Amino acid sequence: MQQRKQTDDWLANNGVNVAHIYAGTAELFQATKLATATLKDWGKLLEQNQAHTLNNFIKATRSVRTRNKITQGQCFKVMNIAKQAQRKSAKFDKQHTKATK
Repeated sequence: MQQRKQTDDWLANNGVNVAHIYAGTAELFQATKLATATLKDWGKLLEQNQAHTLNNFIKATRSVRTRNKITQGQCFKVMNIAKQAQRKSAKFDKQHTKATK
């Protein structure tokens, strides 16, 4: 029972509704997780349109009707934004590390 609660908590922290876990593709699940993590961890590094795209994607995943209309292309767009934010963060960290030495 404890492990189930931990799993449900982990899913919720990653923006995944437990009731929707079996609805959708692996890409949808991964994109939802990445969109949530990117907004939490690197939200300040995103451009306004990127943050808007991620927020709209997350909103769309919350409703079964709109969730079923999400395309694989939209999932890949979210994954690309997340990757861009990760690269920007790594570049920032590298510059910051050089500056402190």
